[in-house]
Amino acid sequence: MVLPAPVARRRALWAALCLLATFAGLIGAVAALAWALEDDNTPDLQTITEATHLTYPDSTDVVEADIAALHAPAPGASAEVTVDIPADDFGTFIADNGMDPPLVSGTTPAGTASGLLASDCTDEVCYSGTVILDEETVTVRLRITLI
Repeated sequence: MVLPAPVARRRALWAALCLLATFAGLIGAVAALAWALEDDNTPDLQTITEATHLTYPDSTDVVEADIAALHAPAPGASAEVTVDIPADDFGTFIADNGMDPPLVSGTTPAGTASGLLASDCTDEVCYSGTVILDEETVTVRLRITLI
């Protein structure tokens, strides 16, 4: 058997290193893309309070919020906000905002009660919403429109 020339071995080694570098680059690109697509841009409670002109208990967790239209407030601008309020503080949320109690309308597929917040307006916003009542938390999804 005849061994390949030393030049061929060097070329093969160089090709292997290039393939390894390319593969590492692809792995890095996929990791960077995944990192960039992570959705961790949920605004804090103070930002939500200022944007929606509603009062939330301090124990409220912001789950999701689309308040981009409210950054330059204009009449008719609307937003959607989903918050988790501890069940013990839900009555405070309703009372502080002058809302009517939710109308329980059914259950979710998971068996938790769900309901509707009647559409109403304050001096600054109009709102409507849905609620999902769990034993410990009430998930409130609000649609808010500036007046």
